[in-house]
Amino acid sequence: MVLGLGMKKRDTYLLVFFLITAAAMALFMNVFGKDAGECVVVTVDGEEFGVYRLSQDSVIEVENAFGSNRIVIKNGSAYMEAADCPDKYCMTYQPVTKANESIICLPHRLVIQVEGKNYMETDGIAR
Repeated sequence: MVLGLGMKKRDTYLLVFFLITAAAMALFMNVFGKDAGECVVVTVDGEEFGVYRLSQDSVIEVENAFGSNRIVIKNGSAYMEAADCPDKYCMTYQPVTKANESIICLPHRLVIQVEGKNYMETDGIAR
């Protein structure tokens, strides 16, 4: 039996199998593939503004020549609570919790990057 686009029935089953396998792998990597975050590194215009532990609830106010932002760290996650940039796109990001996740405010040149425990251990300067 030939289905649409010149595919045979077993080709369709094979395609469905690969799609399900790819979705399962993506879900597995998203849930189990990332290290838990230890800290948040905030940079403005490529310069480090500060490093903050995810285990300690805090509010970080960033005000500079590009604008102002309010970052909230609460219950092991960080998110952008307020920004005075025109599009406020940075406020739509989901809270970040795992290593290598980030929130970016492009108009303010601000990056919030979650780092794992290795970040704190490899730096020779006490934070």
